[in-house]
Amino acid sequence: MIIPRTYCCTALLSTVLLLAACQQVVTPQGDFVQTNQQVEQKPLSLQFNQGRISGFTGCNRAMGSFTVDKGDLVVSQLASTMMACSEPAMAREQAFHSFLQSKPKLSYDNKQLVLRKDDISYQFSSQP
Repeated sequence: MIIPRTYCCTALLSTVLLLAACQQVVTPQGDFVQTNQQVEQKPLSLQFNQGRISGFTGCNRAMGSFTVDKGDLVVSQLASTMMACSEPAMAREQAFHSFLQSKPKLSYDNKQLVLRKDDISYQFSSQP
């Protein structure tokens, strides 16, 4: 039996598209600690639990909701405690809050979580 070449290409393309559509979005769960902070800084931390995000953001603790949409981390309703800290710690925290709400790309592989937007990247390691 001879199968026309166009039929084979169409079937192959359909299979590839179906596989791409069926890939599951990786949604992090658990505790993560920053691994690429400056030496003198306390590492940031994030906890993901059933659509909720929380963690240490440089000075205070933050909490909110999250989803993953096409590889983007979408954080909403982000709130935080309101402790006063040094100016550098407050600036770092504000920058991280803004970053989290900017829909950064999320990748998770081999217990390593990376959040990236433009030229800014935060790396985290999964904690037991």
